[in-house]
Amino acid sequence: MKKFFMITIIMLSLIVVGGCKKDGDDNEFDLGGIEFVIMVNNALTADPRSSTYEKMFRDEKINKITEVEEKYNIKVVYKTYPGTATWGGARERWIIEQGKDAEVPPHVFEIPSTSVAKLALEKAISPLDDYIMAYGSDKFTESKKNFGLALGNYYAYDDLYPFADEGLYYNSTLLGQVLDKNRSTEPTDLWFEGKWDWDAFKSLALELKDKLDHERSQEDGGPQYVLGGRTYNYIYSMVGANGVSIIDGDLDVHVNSAPFVDLVDFLNELYEVDGMWIDNAPLNNASQPEFKQGNVIFQNGQSWHIKGGNKWGGADFEINFVPWPKGPNIKEDMSNYRVSMINGTSLHVISSAYSKALIPPGYEDLMIHDETIFKIWADMQYFGENIEAIEDDFYNVVLLPSYPTEKSREAHLDVFRLAYPDYFYTLDNAKYEDEYSYMITLQSAVRFGEVRAKMESLESEIKANLIQVYRLPEDYFDKD
Repeated sequence: MKKFFMITIIMLSLIVVGGCKKDGDDNEFDLGGIEFVIMVNNALTADPRSSTYEKMFRDEKINKITEVEEKYNIKVVYKTYPGTATWGGARERWIIEQGKDAEVPPHVFEIPSTSVAKLALEKAISPLDDYIMAYGSDKFTESKKNFGLALGNYYAYDDLYPFADEGLYYNSTLLGQVLDKNRSTEPTDLWFEGKWDWDAFKSLALELKDKLDHERSQEDGGPQYVLGGRTYNYIYSMVGANGVSIIDGDLDVHVNSAPFVDLVDFLNELYEVDGMWIDNAPLNNASQPEFKQGNVIFQNGQSWHIKGGNKWGGADFEINFVPWPKGPNIKEDMSNYRVSMINGTSLHVISSAYSKALIPPGYEDLMIHDETIFKIWADMQYFGENIEAIEDDFYNVVLLPSYPTEKSREAHLDVFRLAYPDYFYTLDNAKYEDEYSYMITLQSAVRFGEVRAKMESLESEIKANLIQVYRLPEDYFDKD
């Protein structure tokens, strides 16, 4: 009933504006000056025409918008999600209702890739496989395409390259104060020498532990630590650097696999060293305050954290970047090294309220539908000349103003293309901020050990949850 009511509204409104094909061109439509609505996190930073636009290729994107507005007789409008749909489950519910507080449903939604599966299951977004094949760019990379995969179909399309931005950040100033300046001890140096692995990480961490003052009084500046931040975030980042996933694209669960258990055991060994790790950062931020205060060497993070007001912005020391150390499961040629994107990446999807299948036969040319929307959206995308051009722009826009040293910038570019989707956070139970969430189970394994038993139990829980959430057959995981 809801779908019928929705499509009736769309039919009436669009017949009134008189959407129709232009004479002599089967690929162009006159949509009567309607608003083409793109719902985004922040319209002021997402609209290339805004002075506060934050993404790449601004001028090229403005030209694309001008072209589609003329070609289809539309007005491209970016709108910020309302306060009732800020993020996560609230946004998913709002999209499922197709923006019930809008007179006409938006056409395109910006979402995190972790929301694709739920929205696809609820049939709130349109599968785009056929449209991507027919109208998509050959520069739409497989790596980005896979972030929009759910239920055997692809649901997302845009020109935002899924660059890897997860890394291990360190206080170079404090590091230099406690280590011999005549030796090549900075992690980034070890990365370029091909020596940055678990052994090197552990060796350096233990050396730093012995030289930092964990007992320092608050009057003297407070205790110092080698590692800071929630332990589960270290798992999230190091899992790909050991060539494995938590949940992969086939929904196979790897928490009880040898490479994953080895990782958690490794982190548990570090955690058990007294004074090594402070990990009580707030769950709603997870950035250790003591890192910004200058009392922690290492903190997981992303490039924007360096200037982020709620992260490390204003820190009075030098912060540098190193990729995560490679684990023992990584091949010699590094071909299975990747940067897992547990939190996903930003994607754009199309509302299923405009599904072509809902339109009565014979009315396809009178109404806007998801195929037309995809054509418009595809015409708005600018992929850059090649991946090198994207890297150059990322270097100039993000890395150059963020990182104090060239070696940090070059190290980040080494892993720039290695972003890899992990489906762990497609499960709500994975990320709840309570004692029963899967992320807290992972944290407990690092803190208290008993890793194998906890991972066996967690594997069973995750598989049962996947069967329920994805509506899989009960015997889905009963494989040889």
